[in-house]
Amino acid sequence: MKSSSLIVFLVIFAFGFLMPWAVEGAPKGKPGVCPFVRPVLCFAYEPPECQSDWECPERKKCCQGLCGIKCTDPVDTSKPVKVTPGKCPVVTGRCERRNPVDDCQNDSHCLNGFKCCSGPCGNSCVLPVKDSTFPGQKH
Repeated sequence: MKSSSLIVFLVIFAFGFLMPWAVEGAPKGKPGVCPFVRPVLCFAYEPPECQSDWECPERKKCCQGLCGIKCTDPVDTSKPVKVTPGKCPVVTGRCERRNPVDDCQNDSHCLNGFKCCSGPCGNSCVLPVKDSTFPGQKH
């Protein structure tokens, strides 16, 4: 066997040996996603309850809470998300903040008929614009 063939064989052998170990050794989280947490001003942060999902009991996940990291029930992503009727208003202006924070991710995070819309500084709950398309109306 030539030395170049031996090197190719050793590379393929090493890759075949190490690849399953890398995939199996990779930490995986529990199924589901963490719930959305509205940004709040915390006067004191609580010590973290966990560092990974596997430190949490049963099906709970290790998620960001209001003022610390906690074991939390995951969100069921198979359930339909509430959609508020109407459209988002047109956005003008530009955000001056470096890291804008979202106050919502979808309409279900908004109360009182407000809609989660993209604004100049992240998403926020706003009063939707009424849809002007009605049956029988001429444009």
